[in-house]
Amino acid sequence: MEREFELVRGEASKAAWDELTAALEARRAAGEDLAAWAEALAPALARWPDSVPRLLPLQWTYRLAARGSLPEAALANALLLSDRWAMTHFEEFRPLTQRDDDAHDILGDEYDDVVPDARTEQERVFQARELGALRSLDVAFFSDDNPYSPGPMVWLESPALLLAAPFLAGLHALNLSHALASWDDPAAALIELLRRAPALRRIDLSHNDLGEAALIALAGCPEARQLPRIVLTGNGSGEASRQAFAAAGLRRAVEDLDDEDYEMGEDDADEA
Repeated sequence: MEREFELVRGEASKAAWDELTAALEARRAAGEDLAAWAEALAPALARWPDSVPRLLPLQWTYRLAARGSLPEAALANALLLSDRWAMTHFEEFRPLTQRDDDAHDILGDEYDDVVPDARTEQERVFQARELGALRSLDVAFFSDDNPYSPGPMVWLESPALLLAAPFLAGLHALNLSHALASWDDPAAALIELLRRAPALRRIDLSHNDLGEAALIALAGCPEARQLPRIVLTGNGSGEASRQAFAAAGLRRAVEDLDDEDYEMGEDDADEA
C-alpha cells in the first residue's frame, strides 16, 4: 500500500496531514500529475473530523493563486491568507496580487508553464472551486502594529470577493481581525456574510473599530444568534451594544476584552 493511503486511512492528525502533503509535493517534483492522487485520496480524507486542520500549504496557495485551479487544493479544509505565514516562512512569503497593476514578485515555481488569466491572484484563490471542503479561513492582518511586517497576504478592499466565494457556505471559522478597515458599510456586509455562511460557528471581528451603531446592527441580525463565538475586542463597544448582544441572547457567545464583564470565561467557553 502506498504511504499516502496509509496516512489518510490511519489516525487523523495534523502530523499525518503534514506528512501527506510532503509526500504529494515529492510526487509533483518528480513530474507526477496530482489530479488522480487527489481524487483517490479525497474519500478517505472526507471521513476525517473537520476539527483536524488540513491547512493548505503555503506553496500550494501560491500555485493556486497563479493557476486558478489546483487539484490537490481540494484535500484541504483550512486556508491561511494571513501574514502569520511570514512568522514561519519569511523567505518564501509574499502578498498575493490584488490589483490589476500589482507587480509579481515571484519567489517560487508557481508560474512555471503557466499563462495566467486576467484575474488577480486574490481573485483566483477566492473563486477556486477546489476549496469546497474549507471549514476555516483566516484573512487577518496579524502584524498590523509591527513595523517589520511584510504586510497582509491579502487585503479585502471590499467584501465582494468573500461574499461570492464558493466555499463561504461551508465555513465553520472565519478570522477577519484587522481586515475590514476599507469596507464602506461593514455592518451591512457582515450581516449579509452571516446570511450566506449558515455553518459558521466562530467569527473573529477584533480590532476593526466597528463602533456602536455597527455592533448594535450586528446584534440584531438573526443569523448572529446562531453563533457560539463572536470575538469583538477592539471595536469601540459601549453599554448600548453590550445590552443589544445580551438582549439577543448572545451574552455567552461574545468575547469582548475591552470590557471585563464580557470576557468569556472557561465555563462559558465549554458551554459554547
